[in-house]
Amino acid sequence: MSPQTRLQIAEQSTTPEDRSIVPLIQPDPKVGVALTNVQGDVYPTFPKKYEAFNFFTITSADAFRKDLGNFQRLITTSADTINILEQIQKVRLVNIRDNTDKVAQVPNQFNIAFSQAALSFLNIGDIGDPNFKNGMLSDAKALGDLPAAGSTAEKYSPGWDQVWRDPKNPIHGVIIVASGDFDSFANGEASVTSSFLTSIRINFVLEGKVRDGPMKGHEYFGFLDGVSEPAMNGLVKPHKGQLTCDPGVIIHGLAGDSSSAKRPSWALGGSILAFRHLQQDVEGFRQFCKSQPFPLNDKTPEGEARRGAKLFGRWASGCPLDLSDLTDNTTIAADPEQNNHFTFSDGTDLTRCPVTSHIRKMAPRVSRQEAITKLSTHMIVRSGIPYGPELPEFGGPVGHSDRGLLFTSYQSTLSNGFTFIQEQWANNEKFPFGRDLDGTGNHPLISNGPGYDPIIGAKSEGVLNTPNGRTRFIRGDNPGNLNDSISIAQDWVLARGGEYFWVPSLDAVAMIASKKLMPGKGSS
Repeated sequence: MSPQTRLQIAEQSTTPEDRSIVPLIQPDPKVGVALTNVQGDVYPTFPKKYEAFNFFTITSADAFRKDLGNFQRLITTSADTINILEQIQKVRLVNIRDNTDKVAQVPNQFNIAFSQAALSFLNIGDIGDPNFKNGMLSDAKALGDLPAAGSTAEKYSPGWDQVWRDPKNPIHGVIIVASGDFDSFANGEASVTSSFLTSIRINFVLEGKVRDGPMKGHEYFGFLDGVSEPAMNGLVKPHKGQLTCDPGVIIHGLAGDSSSAKRPSWALGGSILAFRHLQQDVEGFRQFCKSQPFPLNDKTPEGEARRGAKLFGRWASGCPLDLSDLTDNTTIAADPEQNNHFTFSDGTDLTRCPVTSHIRKMAPRVSRQEAITKLSTHMIVRSGIPYGPELPEFGGPVGHSDRGLLFTSYQSTLSNGFTFIQEQWANNEKFPFGRDLDGTGNHPLISNGPGYDPIIGAKSEGVLNTPNGRTRFIRGDNPGNLNDSISIAQDWVLARGGEYFWVPSLDAVAMIASKKLMPGKGSS
């Protein structure tokens, strides 16, 4: 792309055009929420290189409310985040015009969110979401999380790290700190400590960092992440082919919030954060691709790369198989107006993108309007970050395997968002049922069902770690016989823990700080 073309594209927006979520210059006033009242990682998500999740326990309700009132001025709103993106775009324009390489300064950004345990501790009412109220631990079996040693079918317990289920240190909330450079990031972490001197106890901190160099934006299996995010109607300028949804699918109380009738008025402008500490078995993933190249007789790096692409539904560059199934196309990958412009229109033989590929399980793009409408109710906004040391071939230390993803998703209703997608799509060997989201039973071309999401899917009904209890299968990528199956005997993604958090609006934060009554819907 020529510098002149790059400049013309860059000048079309006040914020970076290569983001999945590009805020509208003028949001639609009918959306019905002030951007100064929504936390910034919910919309439009934080630009960042470093990020920390500080998980805490409240030690004194009164002292916490006072400290929260002081901390409120540090909370980064949607309006603040958009302003940061505008500053980044200004630097980019200067770089293109002057052929320079200046780096935009990304300041510290802060958000805060609360678990059900915190709401109970602070005497705050029900926000109208049963999954949130019961907590992620209650969902762990249905999510397919690996069981702990000694766990039985009758008494299941996930193999999470103990910090996630320590009764002496209940997780009341999380303070998120994100920044563009390490020195600012360290100062931001210090600000959290100084803001809550005695009112909270920080139990543990999980830190992430965007990968450098050629792997920037890629997760540790090597694939570009964050390519596909939903464009909220009235708030986001959609790229060609980008999936869209009403803003209430993500933000409480707005159009599209299916649970709005259950929510109290003070919940308007909030969201629910699903957090997952996910460890990735990079070596196991690579060995599988090496042992199962595509096609099987192609024992070359290209065959391994093609197998990885079949598992994800995209090449490592981010180019979708539906647009280029034989070879990678980095031009398509780099163009946000192309890399989501498809609907899995792969004919009757499914030869381009397997129905069990990760992106097809997560968002089964379709062309029929009724199915598009249904799909739009199951959108989530993801804003995770890799954690752990870089891989050795990119300059990281040898002998370390604890690396992965600090996964975050935002949605207004968990049973339509994160838990639905994981349980009903990723873990459902019958899904997708056909070319649309409707229907039951088997896929019309695959008699025994397509299988599990190969990346994050799990056999929740065979969750115990028995010889065959965790083995999954995938079907549909052999053009000669779509019912041929490939077994995956190990989990490449291991859940180490997680929780659901309510991300309140700034008005709700002020109510908590001032000790105003916040009853649930219908409470007296």
